[in-house]
Amino acid sequence: MKSWGIIIVTALGFLMGLILAGVGVTSAKTYFSSKSKVEKMVDSYWRDADLSSKELFQLISNTNCQSSEKYFLACVNSVLQVLPKYHLVLSPETGSLSRVEMASEYDGRSEKENLQPYIRAYELQKNHRINFESIWKQILDAEPSEETESYTIGMGINGFLSVYKDPHTYILPNQFFEEVGSKSERSHLFVGISFERKNGSIFVRRIYRNSDAERSGLKEQDELLSLNGQNAQFLNLPDISTILKNSEINQFAIRIKRNGEEKELVIERSHRVLNHIFVERISGLRDYAVLTLSKFNRGVCSEVSNHIKDLFEGSVSGLVLDLRDNPGGELNEVACLAGLFIGMNKKIYSVKYFDPLKIDEVVLTTGSLLYTGPLVVLVNSSSASASELLAGALQEYNRAAVVGERTFGKGTFQEPEVWNKNSKISLFKTQGFYLLPSGASPQLKGINPDFLADEAHVQLREASNYFNPIVPKNKEQESRRAVTDFELEFKKCSSTNLFQREDLILKKGLDVLSCHRISSAMASKFSPEEFNQ
Repeated sequence: MKSWGIIIVTALGFLMGLILAGVGVTSAKTYFSSKSKVEKMVDSYWRDADLSSKELFQLISNTNCQSSEKYFLACVNSVLQVLPKYHLVLSPETGSLSRVEMASEYDGRSEKENLQPYIRAYELQKNHRINFESIWKQILDAEPSEETESYTIGMGINGFLSVYKDPHTYILPNQFFEEVGSKSERSHLFVGISFERKNGSIFVRRIYRNSDAERSGLKEQDELLSLNGQNAQFLNLPDISTILKNSEINQFAIRIKRNGEEKELVIERSHRVLNHIFVERISGLRDYAVLTLSKFNRGVCSEVSNHIKDLFEGSVSGLVLDLRDNPGGELNEVACLAGLFIGMNKKIYSVKYFDPLKIDEVVLTTGSLLYTGPLVVLVNSSSASASELLAGALQEYNRAAVVGERTFGKGTFQEPEVWNKNSKISLFKTQGFYLLPSGASPQLKGINPDFLADEAHVQLREASNYFNPIVPKNKEQESRRAVTDFELEFKKCSSTNLFQREDLILKKGLDVLSCHRISSAMASKFSPEEFNQ
């Protein structure tokens, strides 16, 4: 799936994105120099796929772009997706491009918000002032390298598809999907930090545990003032990503503001490779484990199984499954993962095709029951797609208490097909809805947690971010909050504030997990014998 407007994760991933935890299990390893591993960059995959302006101008022609409001806005969005990279802005009044030295007005804003001035321009019949063929030629002329031109074109086409088709229909080089999209490890260039823009400034959104960024002393919601001497007022999010992914740079001087005080910090790139799974043991009156999943890549279920076996040989009393900022991934892995907690052959989700000639499918869990103890799932507004499916299903089975923010609200699925304009590229086309075991869909509504707890970051969701999200036609498809007694039982607990942590959602999850009344409620609602039949 694509990224969500304000968030940029400084690591390689899908074109628009598929877009953690002291002491604990880690899957990091170290490269001894930046030359010891040559990594193919995302730009190269697009170049090798032979994507050219020919494919772009088949979609973005002045005749097509002026044929309807929807087509016009799709063409506008294709341009807006790439302009922050070049510090350019497009005037809705005159249709001309101009350069800005400061951060772009489009940077960090949602697709829907960025398109508003151009909707008004169309209403005032000023749309013909924009010559899209000329605008795109100026953009490509501004591209400093032929090596990266194809990537820019790919971004533009996907910006077009987001409005003209839907936000999650996109193209991707076949080789990139096979070699990078399903990898269990991050790039060795990843330093473990993501940023977001809010109120005109750039803030640290997430610090990944055991990463170079964490070791530097950076904290979430630190305001970025400068990066390697460059004033943050002049940086767009793509600029920051470019700097942090530069393999020739191994040290990053960062000036930040925290609680009104300015600090100078340095990130030393170690070239350690971090897995998408991280496990931490938290000690207190009882020991708990936090298992963080940042992506559902191939093989994740098997790896999680091994971690659970190791953890509970050490007398861990409960498990927190952290799905925050997890954009989804392989749905087959969800079917396997859910089985670890509710057993095999249980309905975990179904798919409902838009095409009435296609038969809807029911998917059963494939993993064997492995853990029957107390379980809490953490989510936030950037938990999407497969993350919502897993959290929602465990909630509906009353198997877990869900803690955090309402989730993103992506309840559609995509299937790849060969793009008819280029056989080296796949078109990931939205084919229908996936539904929770109850038949509800998280599309637009997301998953509502049993216990609400907010993070300081900006929250963007499917409904608020995109101009043309797919709306479920039947009200019964809307996701609803499962009726549980967890909140009532939590209020009866004598000790509900045992953990002192800056991470408020994790703190709430641990407090819920430590409530014996919650554990008892889970035990009464979930019978291992019943689920093992």
